[in-house]
Amino acid sequence: MGTLWKIALRNTIRHGRRTLITAVVMMVGIGVFIFFNSMIAGLDRMAVDNMTDYTLSSLKIRTPAYVDDIEAAPLDKGLPHPQAVLAAAAAQGFAATPRLRFVATLSNYTDAIPVLADAVDPVADTKVFKLSAAVRAGSWLEAARPHTVVVGAELAHELGVGPGDTLLISAQTVNDTTNADEYTVAGLVSVPTPEVNQGGLFISLEDARELLGAATGPDGLATEVDVALPRASSLDAALARGDAAAARLHTALPDLRVDPIRQLASGYLAVRNSKSRSAFLIVVIVLLISAVGIVNTILMSVYSRVREIGVLRAYGMTPRAILRLFTLEGLALGIVGSLLGVAFGALVNFFMVTHGMDMSAYAKGFGNLPVGGKLYGEWDVGIMVTGFVFGVVLSVLAARIPARRAARLEPTSALRFQ
Repeated sequence: MGTLWKIALRNTIRHGRRTLITAVVMMVGIGVFIFFNSMIAGLDRMAVDNMTDYTLSSLKIRTPAYVDDIEAAPLDKGLPHPQAVLAAAAAQGFAATPRLRFVATLSNYTDAIPVLADAVDPVADTKVFKLSAAVRAGSWLEAARPHTVVVGAELAHELGVGPGDTLLISAQTVNDTTNADEYTVAGLVSVPTPEVNQGGLFISLEDARELLGAATGPDGLATEVDVALPRASSLDAALARGDAAAARLHTALPDLRVDPIRQLASGYLAVRNSKSRSAFLIVVIVLLISAVGIVNTILMSVYSRVREIGVLRAYGMTPRAILRLFTLEGLALGIVGSLLGVAFGALVNFFMVTHGMDMSAYAKGFGNLPVGGKLYGEWDVGIMVTGFVFGVVLSVLAARIPARRAARLEPTSALRFQ
């Protein structure tokens, strides 16, 4: 076997041009495979991160009765003691903020649009969500500036309002009456989540409680407490971290429902799992295209050396030894090409992981999916190992098929092969 290895390596080097062509084909195929998988993982991470940063948070704490009737946003099923919930989250070292969701109607005195409004603590909310950093015009809410609201950019455009304009907001109070008041638009937010841009209305908790006729103060009406967790290294790690944190908080708050991001984003994750199967087919197609190039290149290499096989047979080399020789050459080519492919894929992916690609111009092409901002690639060592093994195995198989046929040729026939 040692002698065959020496001959195989010498032949690989001697046919340098052919070896280079094969290695480049493998490099491109495996590199594209690694890059494509990274982009799919990056899109999933971007979508879930955007939901976490702008709408859902890492954890939501609500009463079970509220979740059961969540479509109606029932005010009478809110948290009984929001401050106790905030204290439990703080005891775990988590940033948390109370919110109050209610159905409201926005009017510019000409048109009226129903929305699902979010009443927020202007300061605490910035520690959980990134909405304050997404204000495109005007400013975020401030406790010192009551009777102000922040509106989604597309919703504001539909109503024809901007910072400084007045909106009339009406809502059903906790006493089942209707109340209305005027508010000044403080700012407009534009984020990667379409639901915020198209229907977002943010108002301070105190203003909302006053509008709704609810209890005010630190332990006033709130329908949920949102919790932020530190950013994880990958989407799967983020989901696992959310599950673990939810379990700990549920132990401290057994009468409340603590939903992690895995549950909150279950609809998207179900689509993601379905999409993964489609993406897998695309990856398979990419690999098959690469496989055709690899097999074709190695087949050309082997068939161009049938006369050389005849010489080896004439010198007494057995068909089994010839088969091993070309198998070892295929293995050497596979290792070189696969290493180059993994290196090429890692290099391209490094750029995507560190610099990313701005997806703002393509966001509308994804419909209502929360895709926007910068798309970053994801590292996946398992995929790199898969690409390397794929290249090596394919090269070995590609070398064995024609070598097996050539090895069965009689020396005289092989020597006359054109």
